[in-house]
Amino acid sequence: MKKIFLLLFLPISFFAFSQSVFEAKSTTDRAIVEKFIRNNPNHPAVPELKKRLTTLSYGGSTSSSAKPTITKMTEKRIEKTSTVGTSAAKGQPSAQAKNTAAILTNLFDNNPNKKEAVIQIVNKSKCVLVVKINGKKFYNLTVPSNGQNYILVEKGNYNLTTSICDAKYNQNKAITKDIIITLNGG
Repeated sequence: MKKIFLLLFLPISFFAFSQSVFEAKSTTDRAIVEKFIRNNPNHPAVPELKKRLTTLSYGGSTSSSAKPTITKMTEKRIEKTSTVGTSAAKGQPSAQAKNTAAILTNLFDNNPNKKEAVIQIVNKSKCVLVVKINGKKFYNLTVPSNGQNYILVEKGNYNLTTSICDAKYNQNKAITKDIIITLNGG
């Protein structure tokens, strides 16, 4: 029984072994060549495969998807691809760009009689926050985890509420100037 098993096992293992050498010599995948070299360090084909590995590593056969394509930029193409800070109407700033401009204008304005203030929320928790600001007007502000966000509001009394990782936060604030609120959580 042992002899029959050995007679069957020997040709199958030889075929599998020779197939992996053939595969390592014909592939363009570095991982297959590296695996064969690592598993068979004493094989006679290893020096040849090491040379092939350096060729594969340093651009011997690069795929066409890795090559950059260069196309001439035209005005129409720029308008098509440029969406940062503009809305659908040509040349009109987006709502986010208008909001950023308003906040920056407010921050650099030294007039103490200005009617608006900036609220900056710093979130030091692992949870995304949605801060609800109730007062003269109603605002929602999304603050990413371990991040910050800001909003421009009219000066006045506001109730700020949110849930910090299932812990409730509720605070009444008199917003008379620009403020930064830091929220910690678990």
